[in-house]
Amino acid sequence: MDSHYRKQLNRRYFTGLLMTFGLITILAILMFSSGLIAAEISNTKKTNSEQLTDVKTKTIFLVRHAEKESGNDPFLTAEGKIRAQNLSNVLQSVPLDAIYSTDYNRTQDTAKPTASVQSLTITSYNPRKLSDFATAIKANHHQRILIVGHSNTTPELVSLLGGIAGDEIVEATEFNRLYILTIDHQEQQTSSVLLRY
Repeated sequence: MDSHYRKQLNRRYFTGLLMTFGLITILAILMFSSGLIAAEISNTKKTNSEQLTDVKTKTIFLVRHAEKESGNDPFLTAEGKIRAQNLSNVLQSVPLDAIYSTDYNRTQDTAKPTASVQSLTITSYNPRKLSDFATAIKANHHQRILIVGHSNTTPELVSLLGGIAGDEIVEATEFNRLYILTIDHQEQQTSSVLLRY
């Protein structure tokens, strides 16, 4: 077995482990969130719209777009398309309510596999108005949201939503961050987890 093939096998093995760990973490967060939501909904009968106003916990998944080609408004590379599919695989057991992306080829193409699997429409947002967007996300009724952005906008949006962004994203090489924010509106608290996918 040559060393190149062995490296590929090792890389796939570790990628599989990371994806499994990420999925377990996501499921744990969603189970915790579901418990909080259930505790907040009263036992009286309510309409769907009234139940939406009772939702106190929101889970938000944020990623930078996957690997891109060069040029103005580039599309994803072959590696980037694989990463976009990996994102869809990681989130396949999470019933998302909404998917948001900036209106660029690389971000839209990163969101498309997940949107396709979950039969959701991608809603565009303006990366130059992140503060307004963060306020709208906190206020809307969606419980589970995916947001696709850029190396500079994603950490900033994490911070605006009350999470911990960590170090700056390395523009040239870092495409694998998956932030998971859980916002508890009743307690006015946001918890954040950073995974790699």
